[in-house]
Amino acid sequence: MTLLPLMTQIAAACSLLALVWLTVRAFTRKSTWGLAVMLTSPVGATLFGLRYWDEEKKAFLAYMVTFATTAALALTLFTAWGGWDLIRATYQVNSGINSHMLTTYDAEYFLKANMSFNEKSGLNIQDTYRTEKARQRLASAAKERADRELADLEAAEDNLSVDSISKKAVAKNERYRLVYIPIKVTDAKNYVGSTVKVTRKNVPEKEYRLIGSSGQKLELSQHAGKGSYSFSYRTGDIEKIRVLTRQQY
Repeated sequence: MTLLPLMTQIAAACSLLALVWLTVRAFTRKSTWGLAVMLTSPVGATLFGLRYWDEEKKAFLAYMVTFATTAALALTLFTAWGGWDLIRATYQVNSGINSHMLTTYDAEYFLKANMSFNEKSGLNIQDTYRTEKARQRLASAAKERADRELADLEAAEDNLSVDSISKKAVAKNERYRLVYIPIKVTDAKNYVGSTVKVTRKNVPEKEYRLIGSSGQKLELSQHAGKGSYSFSYRTGDIEKIRVLTRQQY
C-alpha cells in the first residue's frame, strides 16, 4: 500500500507543474485569464484551453491528463483507506444522534471505521463529538446487558429445582405430577420461565431454564455451583425440546 500514496504524490506534483505552465501561458494572453486559470482550475483551465486550443493545447492537455490521473489515484487511495465506510458510518451516527435513536451497531461501526481509516492513512482524524456519543452509547448498552444478565441470574437462583418441586408436591399430597411434554421449537416463546429439556444434534438431552425465545435462537440458563450462567442455542440446531408441566392425575 506504500506504492499507491507515492504514485499519488508524484502525479499531484506533475499536475501542479502543468498548472503552473498553463497559468504562465494564460497570463501572457491576459491577466484575467491568468487569474482564472490559477484560481478556478480545472474549470478555468478548461475554458482557457478550449478558447485557445490551437496555441495552448500542449499545456492544456498536460494539465488535464495529470489532473485526471491524480484524481483517479486519490480516489483509489481514499477507497483503500476505507474512506467510504467512514463517510457511511458518520452519516448513520449523525442520523442516530439527531433522532436520539443511535444503535449499538452504528456506534461500533463508526468507531471501527474511524480507527481503521486513521491507521491506514496515518492522518489521525479526530471526531471528538461523534466519538464521544458513540462511546456513550456502547457504555449504556454494556450496562443494560449487565443489568439484564444480573436479573436473569437472580431469577435463575430463585427458580426451584425439579427435585424440590417434586418433594413439595408429595409433601402436600397434591394430586399432580411433574411431566415433560414435547413442544415445537416455534412454540417455545409461550413457555419462557419454564424448565425444559433440550436435545441438540449429536448432543444428549440436558435440562435448562428457558429465559427467552426469538425466531432464530433460544436463550437458556443453567445452574453452575452456587450460581448460574446464560447462553443461547440456534433453533436450527435443536432436534427436540420438552417442557416441564404439572398435570393432575
